[in-house]
Amino acid sequence: MADPLSIGASVVSIIVPALHGTRLLLGDLQQLNDAPRTIKRLTDDVHSVHTTLELLQGVEDGDWKSLGQNVAGQSKATISSYTQACDLFRADLQKWTRHSEDGKLTWVDRVNVGFFKKDQAKAMSEQLQSCKLAINLIVGVATLYSSVRNSHVTEEIKKTISTKQDEVNNAIATADRQLVLLENKLEELNLSSDDDNATGSSQGKAEVLRQLEEELEGAKASQKLLNELLSKSQEEAITKAAGNQTDSITVSFGAQNSGFQAGNINGGVSGINFGGK
Repeated sequence: MADPLSIGASVVSIIVPALHGTRLLLGDLQQLNDAPRTIKRLTDDVHSVHTTLELLQGVEDGDWKSLGQNVAGQSKATISSYTQACDLFRADLQKWTRHSEDGKLTWVDRVNVGFFKKDQAKAMSEQLQSCKLAINLIVGVATLYSSVRNSHVTEEIKKTISTKQDEVNNAIATADRQLVLLENKLEELNLSSDDDNATGSSQGKAEVLRQLEEELEGAKASQKLLNELLSKSQEEAITKAAGNQTDSITVSFGAQNSGFQAGNINGGVSGINFGGK
């Protein structure tokens, strides 16, 4: 069994390349000075995901231990899928804007990106938004576990738990709908001819197929992650974690069964009488 203390480090090892890929894509997007609105919205989405990844990087090892191996594993799968999507989209973007220099789009590239590739940019934005939502929920549930460490589940925390469960349930419902939509799109595109689809060529169709397949993999990973987070956001699970992290009491007696020594005690000590030897 893996050392729980290594869970956080293993997730960070996936976050670091994700942040690097995000910065590279963000740099390429920001270079396009007169980019269409679709690209500008995409730039905002990439920046938002970068911020949430930095928040996720700050989750402590103890909280990853509480979240467990399953959440960590699905988190890594979701982030890895996102990183792959960023790398692929960046390669496509460089190809779509190959006629442009110094961030100024030629009219050919502007039409290409703003019209022919608009749907692909929109699909990338949707994947970024799903990734950001999933990461924010990881951080939110981790914060719940952090709040009850060496403490108790108060009424206020119970309300927060209920709110977080609603957020996760809503995210699961959205992910389920997104999966159905993506599967239908893939089926339609696979059945269409090159002349029927909006890409206009077999190469364009291959690009769209690849992106949809990558988006579908990311959606499946997010769905699994969200279901794991729902399990971990149950009040029973959080209460159990709080109980497991409460300091224990140790009592020992001095020589000849007299005296009193105590280890860590949370709260006072009462109702204990010590007689003579």
